[in-house]
Amino acid sequence: MRLQGKVALVTGAGDSRSIGWGIAQALADEGADVVINDAVQPERLEQRAAELRSQGHRALAALADVSQPEQVEAMFERAVAEMGRIDIVASNAGVIRWEHFLDITPKNLRLIVNVNIKGNVYVCRAAAQRMIAQGDGGRIVITSSVQADMQFPLAPIYGATKHAMHIFVGCLALELAPHNITVNHIGPGWVQTTLNDVAPGQQSAEEIEANRQSVPLKRAGLTSEMGRAVTYYASSDGNYVTGTFLRVDGGLGIGKYSY
Repeated sequence: MRLQGKVALVTGAGDSRSIGWGIAQALADEGADVVINDAVQPERLEQRAAELRSQGHRALAALADVSQPEQVEAMFERAVAEMGRIDIVASNAGVIRWEHFLDITPKNLRLIVNVNIKGNVYVCRAAAQRMIAQGDGGRIVITSSVQADMQFPLAPIYGATKHAMHIFVGCLALELAPHNITVNHIGPGWVQTTLNDVAPGQQSAEEIEANRQSVPLKRAGLTSEMGRAVTYYASSDGNYVTGTFLRVDGGLGIGKYSY
């Protein structure tokens, strides 16, 4: 129960098969009370919060689109008003659209940039403002991707937004260190989430098996494993860690060199 008495906010956590929900569960398992955020299906979001409350945690469902700064501000205001404080923020919400570079549509370009870059800016700024006001530090953890390090076809804009988190996290870590706020990011590899169900190359059992064999550990990652990586940064284990990137990918990032 390393996070007993802490309040965490996790974005993009409404889907039961999402990395965000895996993060929320992992933080709750360590004793944190959790604000669950998503931008769609409020009844599903409330169901996630109800699951945590049934386990004895305080939990709040907070509907907000992270690409809209006024909605982010309202979400944080409500979270602090109802939960008392914010100690941990997992800025996890993200979107991907698979398109060849020459086929990228302006609509999808705006969507990916708005959520994956602007959304992280708005969420991290709101988090830092509250943590500074509280005066006793805090933890910010962004979900980027193994694509922060690797290049894949059909996802150039997504990959660019995830690589941008390297610089963003480092700059925030430097600026917020005087306030005892750490900032880090994790890089999930292949995780069989709802988001990836429609990915090219994952539309048959044969394709999924080929993906599995491409990972040195020969399996997909679990959302719970992504959650435990965030818990490391959020707990006392991560007291002296800021500005870093942790790939949680089963070796995918070095997979082309494996036997």
